[in-house]
Amino acid sequence: MQNKNLPSITLFLSLIIFIIGCQAQEKPIEKTVEEVVDTGILAVESAPSTAQVYVDTEFKGETPFTLYNIPTGQHKVVIKKDGYLDYEKIVTIQVGRTESLDVSLIPVKPTEEKPVEEIQEKPEEAPVKTLSKINYSSFAMYYDFEKPEFTEIRTDKSDLFSRKYDNYIHFTPMSGAKINGINKALSEVDKEDCIFPDAAVVLLYSKQTLCVKTIEGNIAVLSWKESSNELEWKLFG
Repeated sequence: MQNKNLPSITLFLSLIIFIIGCQAQEKPIEKTVEEVVDTGILAVESAPSTAQVYVDTEFKGETPFTLYNIPTGQHKVVIKKDGYLDYEKIVTIQVGRTESLDVSLIPVKPTEEKPVEEIQEKPEEAPVKTLSKINYSSFAMYYDFEKPEFTEIRTDKSDLFSRKYDNYIHFTPMSGAKINGINKALSEVDKEDCIFPDAAVVLLYSKQTLCVKTIEGNIAVLSWKESSNELEWKLFG
């Protein structure tokens, strides 16, 4: 007797074989995930132009220059041009924004070779009067370094007024004069050491030096060592 279920079984097996064949032919689909990097823009100008631009030690171009798609974060920018000092800066690139640099390059000062005659020629030095002494016996005293005159009486040419104490001397400049105290021995002071920041009062202690710009515009210096009763001074021409 013929089996009535045989056609159904045959159809079922054929369907299974078809499904298995289709699955064997299908290839798995690989999903590619693209990495998204946040970027910004760097715009560089320089004066003078045509300077070389390096970003993180890599040469990128010459100014004026705009670099796109720079990863966000900090980057070292160096600008170079022959005859000028290198310019360096750390810039922070932000996503979707433009970081601008407008740089004025500083020229390199050339080394000047002096002519032989100029090297051999000695510079003219400002005359310095012989070191002199002042006997300071009274409490208060006025100073006129141009005469010179040091008395208890003020004149219209007095440069300085002072009051003497045990450990220091209190100095005040007169109208038109300027003073400043420096921590140098009198023997070591040059005219160039004296600068005048418009000090109204200077307290001068032992072995310090007082610089005075006189009413006439000359520079005088004075000091005391062991005793404030005796001052030493000299005048630069």
